[in-house]
Amino acid sequence: MVDKPALLRLLGAFAGHRPALEAALRRQLRNTAVAADVMQESWLKLRGTDATVENADAYVRRVVRNTATDHVRKERRRAAIDAEVRDLLWLADDECSPERILMGRQALAAVAAALEEMPERSRVIFTMSRFEGKTHREIADRFGITEQAVFYHIRRVLEHLAVIRENMLD
Repeated sequence: MVDKPALLRLLGAFAGHRPALEAALRRQLRNTAVAADVMQESWLKLRGTDATVENADAYVRRVVRNTATDHVRKERRRAAIDAEVRDLLWLADDECSPERILMGRQALAAVAAALEEMPERSRVIFTMSRFEGKTHREIADRFGITEQAVFYHIRRVLEHLAVIRENMLD
């Protein structure tokens, strides 16, 4: 059962420190919109807290810091996935010789065939993310799953595509 007075103390501490916390996040993350998103996510985490906390101010600061750290980690993972996709889809040399065109068509056919081998949900999630530009949050909301599950589906497809790429390079 939720201890309402403790929850009210936490939410009051959050509201009282919000301007300073958000300013610190803007400096750390260098993005006002992202700082606002992290504050919103922190608010939701605090609302879901059911533990009794002795020092509400310190706890609020810790939740906001941890949420910001989680956000930075997610962004790094997304950047790594994006770099992997770029490596899979584009070569550094853009020479358009007939041989390169043929190789590109073969690679595209191999990628299309590899995508068809994947479970439909993973394939659709990957396509929404990489080709339609949907965010992990948008995809998660559409399928009623977590952002972590979206990341898992994308990673699963990328791992499959990496195997195809390795076979093509051999």
